[in-house]
Amino acid sequence: MHKKYGLNTILLGVVIVLLLLVLVKTSPNYVIAQGDGGAGARHIFALVGNQQANRESFYLVDTNQEVIMVYEYGVQGEGLGLVTTRSYKYDKLLEQYGRGNFGPTVEKIKQEIEKVKR
Repeated sequence: MHKKYGLNTILLGVVIVLLLLVLVKTSPNYVIAQGDGGAGARHIFALVGNQQANRESFYLVDTNQEVIMVYEYGVQGEGLGLVTTRSYKYDKLLEQYGRGNFGPTVEKIKQEIEKVKR
């Protein structure tokens, strides 16, 4: 059973992430934070991305709900905005996905391992 969180808890989480953005403005390329948020939300991770143009990006990953959320903050006062969300619940069921030819396919590796086992 999934625990539902109220709007106040979610807003507190966003405020914490924004505070992290302010505190780590001069930090390396990324920061990973896992917070309690006062509600035991240990399943939510925040990752701060690189600044591109006049936007600072950060990502929230909710491992209970299996969702990645991408936000951007306009550093010149445009505010905070949700860019996209994605559930990875079904993505992780795929053995392989994509059109790139980066290395052998999963099926090819399975065939080679089966040859060695014989």
